[in-house]
Amino acid sequence: MIIIILTLAALVTATISGIIGMGGGILLLAVMFGFMAHAEAIPLHGAAQLVSNGSRVVAYWSAVDWKTVGQFFMGTLPGVAVAGLILWMLGVSGEPGAADTSVGSAEPYLKIVIGLYILVVVVLPKPKKTVRPGHGYDFTLLGFVAGAASLTVGATGPLIAPLFAHRNFVKEHLIATKAICQVSTHALKIIAFAALGTIEFMEFSSLLIPMSIAAVIGTFLGKRILRHVSREAFVKLYRVALTVAGTKVLIVDGLLKAVGWTFFEISP
Repeated sequence: MIIIILTLAALVTATISGIIGMGGGILLLAVMFGFMAHAEAIPLHGAAQLVSNGSRVVAYWSAVDWKTVGQFFMGTLPGVAVAGLILWMLGVSGEPGAADTSVGSAEPYLKIVIGLYILVVVVLPKPKKTVRPGHGYDFTLLGFVAGAASLTVGATGPLIAPLFAHRNFVKEHLIATKAICQVSTHALKIIAFAALGTIEFMEFSSLLIPMSIAAVIGTFLGKRILRHVSREAFVKLYRVALTVAGTKVLIVDGLLKAVGWTFFEISP
């Protein structure tokens, strides 16, 4: 039953991300948290999202902005390294459940900060002078934060999404560049979890394989739908998705969990 639900969730969320470039990862993680512990869900989610984002890179390869990707990766690598070192110092290595106690308790407060950041950026006016892709170092800083956060909060798509909107990335250009940035984050996160000994790939294979297949199908389904979405409609959908994601992260994942209240909890 869990396999069916998570596979369908992977299909639907990958389709959503294939259309607007975001939203799918955080929705999938929310579903997974209903069936799995924090320490189990985040590594599996990272692997599934690696496939999902990778399929979007393949689907939109010609639209990737490589200068922006390079800047982002310059920050992601040290970000993951620093976070991995902190987790190792907390004693997470070799103890999958330790992430729930050592890191999970701080997660709601991280989500509050991320949720506020997303909502503030959504309402901020765009700068009069648009920074060209590949210029400035805001993506390097964002890459560092996203890399560090990926080991604890899981879905970092909404975290990096606002900056793409402020750089006037739209449709295929946005989806492709953001996807490959997230590929680097998820790939490094999986390497870090493997080094810490908190993930067993064979244990997750029964879930990961069908979820990965569903994610690839969802990506190309989303691409077909995107052809019928205008540039103006895409911008509006993206802003709505950012607002919904920011509100969800701030209230549901942050404030409510900080006071010990959740919407639902399903036992496996």
